[in-house]
Amino acid sequence: MATNQQLDNPAGGGTDKHNVLVSIRDIKKHFPIKKGFFNKQVGAVRALDGVNLDVYEGETLGLVGESGCGKSTLGRIILRLLPATSGTVTFGDVDVLNCDATTMKRLRSDMQIVFQNPYASLDPRMTVGQSISEPLDVHKVATGDALRKRVLELMNLVGLSAAMYDRYPHEFSGGQRQRVGIARALALNPKLIVADEPVSALDVSVQAQILNLLIDLRKEFGLTYLFIAHNLDVVRYISDRIAVMYLGSIVEIGNTKEVYSNPLHPYTKALISAAPIPDPDVDRSGRIILQGDLPSPANPPSGCRFHTRCFMAQPNCITDVPPLREIKPGHFSACHYAETLLPGGTLPARTI
Repeated sequence: MATNQQLDNPAGGGTDKHNVLVSIRDIKKHFPIKKGFFNKQVGAVRALDGVNLDVYEGETLGLVGESGCGKSTLGRIILRLLPATSGTVTFGDVDVLNCDATTMKRLRSDMQIVFQNPYASLDPRMTVGQSISEPLDVHKVATGDALRKRVLELMNLVGLSAAMYDRYPHEFSGGQRQRVGIARALALNPKLIVADEPVSALDVSVQAQILNLLIDLRKEFGLTYLFIAHNLDVVRYISDRIAVMYLGSIVEIGNTKEVYSNPLHPYTKALISAAPIPDPDVDRSGRIILQGDLPSPANPPSGCRFHTRCFMAQPNCITDVPPLREIKPGHFSACHYAETLLPGGTLPARTI
């Protein structure tokens, strides 16, 4: 039987119709657990345990899941900000995890990141102008007046005035600081931007402004986003496709509208049912309450990792790892009983 992440086309669609920009194959990341005077390894936290995923050129792929499921770890491994335990990441025709330093430096201009914390990601001793100009200076794109002109263009692009050029991060609001981070990410005209929960630390009204900015920039420059978040409404608003992660594995991939209207994995179904609804008159009887706590990634459950909390788990879920398989065209699920979640299907009652 295939492992949880083995499938012919993990992108969720035909590659004959899409250009794959980033190809992720069997990525594992295990953080060692060490104890004792001799610092002996006694185990490992399996943050990622065999992830396969394709990111198409020009799309926004949303990556969602509970805190600690491995979303941010995957984003950092794609950019080689973290080393992988095993597996491959291919950007175009470059093996990201095994290329030399010269190739990697050249690749950095095509792969950028917007971090979650818009204050911690900026050097408090550098002005906004210096922060945005730093990548341009490192890659020797511009100097002198040309450099200042380019920085001012980037600031204007993200809605910052030229008067802010010599100000420091502490003089800005959270939304303004995140605009600085976006401008810095855009400086080298990248193809891919990993947005790691870029709006989770912002007020709701500011979140909408940043999301609309990202959408406009994508249309203007043909950008590709890997958008990492745990807010389902935010992901639905900005993403073309969604990949759902649970405990270091991808359990569902599909078109955003399809995943939200008809989730084909019980974990996804539970996540969507838990999303807050602002209307107090809306019937909440369909809310799914998961039992138990999230298992430790240092000792993940056997078989299907979700079986300890699943409302439809069966005995074979304990022993057999469900393959990520195509249930509907372009819609993949790693559940033995995904077909029962289709319209008209009968959900099996939990028997374990």
